[in-house]
Amino acid sequence: MTAKHDMKKLVEEIYAVRDRGDVEATLALIGENCTFRMVGNTRLAPFSTESSGDSFRQAITQLITVWDLSNIRTAGIYVDEDEHMVFAHREGEVRHIPSGVSFHTEFVDKIHFRDGKPVKIVEFVDTLQVAETTKMIQVA
Repeated sequence: MTAKHDMKKLVEEIYAVRDRGDVEATLALIGENCTFRMVGNTRLAPFSTESSGDSFRQAITQLITVWDLSNIRTAGIYVDEDEHMVFAHREGEVRHIPSGVSFHTEFVDKIHFRDGKPVKIVEFVDTLQVAETTKMIQVA
């Protein structure tokens, strides 16, 4: 197996358990020292603020328990073996569990690896849609 193949397979496995809503299995695949940040305005904190340690666990737990991604598919996974980085393009129907609101979306995850495990996840999403759906902001 190549490092490229291993990174791609691990990302596919992370998405499979995440999409089933399994918080502990997701965290077990990611590892202890990973960070997470959703790219966006500081008004989307804590997601737009890089989280690590306990705040990483809380962010991932909240994402999995609040957002149903069971109808999302991975459109493509692109591996940069030299930079130890994976870009994953995902799309489909997302449901915000507390409100029941569903919508079609696309997003990209940039996942940095070290020693075969993700160490940094940066997510590019429609932050306005997230903010409106979660009532973080009100649109007039």
